[in-house]
Amino acid sequence: MPTANEHLARVKHNVEFAKSFDWDTTPYLDWVVTAYFYAAVHLVDALLYHKDKVHGDLHSVRRKYIREKYYLRGIDTQFESLKDHSEDARYRLITMTRIRLESKVIPLYSTILQHIMPQLRS
Repeated sequence: MPTANEHLARVKHNVEFAKSFDWDTTPYLDWVVTAYFYAAVHLVDALLYHKDKVHGDLHSVRRKYIREKYYLRGIDTQFESLKDHSEDARYRLITMTRIRLESKVIPLYSTILQHIMPQLRS
């Protein structure tokens, strides 16, 4: 089971990957939103490990933890919305745009990040 620090290293890795694209010209914005979603997954997993030494091995298990763990409840809506944007890009083939990334995806990710990081420092 990865530690909180290992999850945080993957968060950084995924965000750097997302930022490596030129969002104005790349045809791969679907991968950008997916990278932000998986960065959020690793943020949640880092906090789960930090607080309870558990791991959300499956998306369904992680969602259950997000709904039930008092320290994750504040991001339930944002996490679900970010997952939906990622699935829109991956499965429903909805075209991702820079505007959508900047107005929807990044704010959702930022809210999750701001909720989780202070708890990892305590």
